[in-house]
Amino acid sequence: MNSRRVVVALLVCTLGASACSSESRQSLKTDLATAASDVSNAAGDAADNAVEALARNIATQQGEEQFKNAGQELSGALSCDATVNAGVAKVDVNCTGTTKSGGKAALTGSTNEVPGASVTELDGQFTGTVDGAQVFSTQRLGG
Repeated sequence: MNSRRVVVALLVCTLGASACSSESRQSLKTDLATAASDVSNAAGDAADNAVEALARNIATQQGEEQFKNAGQELSGALSCDATVNAGVAKVDVNCTGTTKSGGKAALTGSTNEVPGASVTELDGQFTGTVDGAQVFSTQRLGG
């Protein structure tokens, strides 16, 4: 709704420049700057959400494989969270699950790559534990 007001005000000022006071022009500039900032923030949030979703999906699938390769097969899917930090310079990954023998599995780590270049692997530093004991450490999930 605010964007419509800005467009209407811009048209009024453009078509009748003499009718717009300097105060109105300054208000319009402020409104345009705010609208541009809002659009930029929304785009940034959407990009962060996409990166987090990709990292979460790769960690879920490839983390399950890592636990299996370490002799700690899971009884279900890992539940993973991913958080973008430092403007996509780092993505933290935290996953939990349960092994077939009932142990508490955890996968933690981070990557400094933007997921998506490969939909099957994630480079970084990752550690898998079962009941607090490390069962694997890797610089790549997948591949």
